[in-house]
Amino acid sequence: MMITRLETIDKKRYKVYIDYEYSFMLYTSDIKRYNIVENEDISEDIYHEIIEDTVYRRAKQKALAILKYMDRTEAELGSKLKQAYYTDEIIKRTIEYVKSYHYIDDERYISNYIQSKKSTKSKKQIQAGLYQKGIDKNLIEECFESELESDEVALQKAIHKKTDNPENLSFEEKQKLIASLCRKGFSYDDIMHFL
Repeated sequence: MMITRLETIDKKRYKVYIDYEYSFMLYTSDIKRYNIVENEDISEDIYHEIIEDTVYRRAKQKALAILKYMDRTEAELGSKLKQAYYTDEIIKRTIEYVKSYHYIDDERYISNYIQSKKSTKSKKQIQAGLYQKGIDKNLIEECFESELESDEVALQKAIHKKTDNPENLSFEEKQKLIASLCRKGFSYDDIMHFL
């Protein structure tokens, strides 16, 4: 195994390429400690020590720091770790680690998301928000069946946000309201039930 390239990220960090493939990111202090030099060989033992004791350990710490103040989906956590220059293999291992302690759980995330949004957003808006967070479509649909009965409460709130008495609206105002509610993902039949 040969270190074929050290690419500078900033003043303190480097991308390390082994045999022309990106392997990991190290700090300047790590480069010195492990004696990483471009165009020189690296032993299997040193490589595994770097991966286990430095890179994987830091990936776990990073994941826990990301999850400290806010729940995330697997996809969101993976994306954050990717931005921190971790390889797909390290990201996969790190996600499995935090999952084993139930620090991330997409089903729990969906349930909490639905509970927090169901009184103000339509089913379609909630689904779109979950899709954007990278959650599997089938998992979303499974959770929706058990969590969300109807859009009724959210629809009533949306209507009353625009008007206290929908019966007093002119034909034109009513059409604008209907169009606005349809764009928010409420079904036409449900809207007409309350107008």
